[in-house]
Amino acid sequence: MGFNISGLAINKNYKEKLDELQKAFNWNLEFQEEINFETASSNWKEEGICDIYFSDKGTLIFISMEMCAEPWSLPNDKVLTYALSETSMAFCINYCESGKLKRSIMEVEGKIMSDEGEKLEIESGAGDTSEIIWNQIEKVLGKKYWDIDLGETAYRYVFK
Repeated sequence: MGFNISGLAINKNYKEKLDELQKAFNWNLEFQEEINFETASSNWKEEGICDIYFSDKGTLIFISMEMCAEPWSLPNDKVLTYALSETSMAFCINYCESGKLKRSIMEVEGKIMSDEGEKLEIESGAGDTSEIIWNQIEKVLGKKYWDIDLGETAYRYVFK
């Protein structure tokens, strides 16, 4: 089946500053429950759900694919907006630094639909667009996605 996940990776831990993040994105989140990373990172995030994992140096947010078609940015942070669907072989990357879009790639079934901005440092060693996403998540989050224990704590919110 493959991975079908989408969301944001931010190079700052917003656990204690979630209000600041909500204000910047114009989101209104309501806490639901503590969940584990396995649940947070499960395929096909339902619309209206926002699962958040905090690493030591970053924030990883899982939201619906529809919310990840356009880039999200913050004035002082690095933000990767990604949509990765191995089922439909569709991949979207929007990477912003300090509120400015630096890189954008859209690939569908092996065909590059758009390729804008300066290549990211990690692109030279990447085999395909999905690999760029995994590598950039690690670079922004400060932790390898694959090193996150499935039992680690994440948090489920709903958009109000």
